[in-house]
Amino acid sequence: MKILGIDLGGSRVKLAIVDAGCVEEIKIFPIRCDAPVRSVLKAVEDQAVSMAGIAGCRGIGFAFPGIVDMGKQRVLCSNGKYADAAETDFAGWARERFGLRLILTNDAAAALCGEMAYGAGRGCDSAVLMMVGTGIGTAACSQGRVLTGKHGTMGILGGHIAISFDHPRPCTCGNVGCLEAYAGTWALPGLAREHPGFGQSMLKNAERIDYRALAAGCEAGDAVCGDVFRNACRALCAGAANLVHAYDPERLILSGGAAHIGALRTAIQEHLDRYCWTPWGHVRVTSAENPEASVALGLSSLFEKRENGALSEQL
Repeated sequence: MKILGIDLGGSRVKLAIVDAGCVEEIKIFPIRCDAPVRSVLKAVEDQAVSMAGIAGCRGIGFAFPGIVDMGKQRVLCSNGKYADAAETDFAGWARERFGLRLILTNDAAAALCGEMAYGAGRGCDSAVLMMVGTGIGTAACSQGRVLTGKHGTMGILGGHIAISFDHPRPCTCGNVGCLEAYAGTWALPGLAREHPGFGQSMLKNAERIDYRALAAGCEAGDAVCGDVFRNACRALCAGAANLVHAYDPERLILSGGAAHIGALRTAIQEHLDRYCWTPWGHVRVTSAENPEASVALGLSSLFEKRENGALSEQL
């Protein structure tokens, strides 16, 4: 069935028309995460109505970057963005504005659903996903089921596993020493500026300090880029090992903007091979096949499960 998939991120929104796992049309536009949800939804409406395939859609899938109760189709809370989301009736909005049913879920969980159904998770029934973006989103699948837990947090808070206690950096969530505070894209500018060589680095004049900028700097021999990138890799390696030990996956799938940086994937694979206690064999590290579309594909797969009466397995 054809759906409109809405992937709400920290700085942009991705809209996709998806039919049975095939992305027919995609539109990406910027958004402010400190804006009221009503203005975000209005922007989504304005963009969606201009998409050619919207008339044929039979449902809306909405992926939200926070804790979601899939059973009640409500946002429970978010971390420093879209603060009024918990008071927003997303299902009512979908009915009123589009006359369509809604499936609301966490964004990393949707991405893992998409990879399990159509991407890098095909052929296995247990995997974890690490989405390296503005923050670090995670999700876990066991025996073919993406985990949610009693309160909607199972698997999705891997970015807030504490990995440092000696000099713990504060995180946006209120904890200290979180993986995200050492490897989330939001943390990279601060980490770079704290480096004693920042004034001589190409990063000083960079328009944006993210993983792509660090990778380009490494290629150019910039010492600051190399140090910041290696330290972020070490943090992601620690987080990946924690996910493997917590959820017993066959695969670890990297998604987000840094998913296809080969040095990052290699570093995590080597770390897991060396340090993880996995007597059944090595956990394979792979990149999402289409990081830009995995969330929308996951929303499509959830609608397919609803049509087949299997959606209750995800609640």
